[in-house]
Amino acid sequence: MTTNLDPAHLYRFAPDLLMEAHNLLTLSSRFLEQTLAGEQNDPEDLRAYLLRRAVQSDRAEIRGLFGGSSRPQAEASFRLLAHVDRAHPWLVPAGLTTPDAAAPYEELRAYVRESYDAAPWT
Repeated sequence: MTTNLDPAHLYRFAPDLLMEAHNLLTLSSRFLEQTLAGEQNDPEDLRAYLLRRAVQSDRAEIRGLFGGSSRPQAEASFRLLAHVDRAHPWLVPAGLTTPDAAAPYEELRAYVRESYDAAPWT
């Protein structure tokens, strides 16, 4: 992991926001299909999706997209990632501590950025 969690540096190779939105929608549809078919979603795939979604929310908020409504969306996605990570601690990258349910927004945001920095695709 790098120590530079500045979003401009961290997200410099991230996909285009619209392309990533399309990719996330495709993944979301796949998870829904699996659920409706009575199949379990793979926790590792689900975590990767939730991390990408949280990063997408962080990037949208940084850019000021959607006005003031982007922060609540970002916070909800940050909290969902942390919730899943608390339920599946073996998926959390080594060296990271998952925030608790009452963690403040900035702690959750830092966790998302640290998780992204530790992701295999970055």
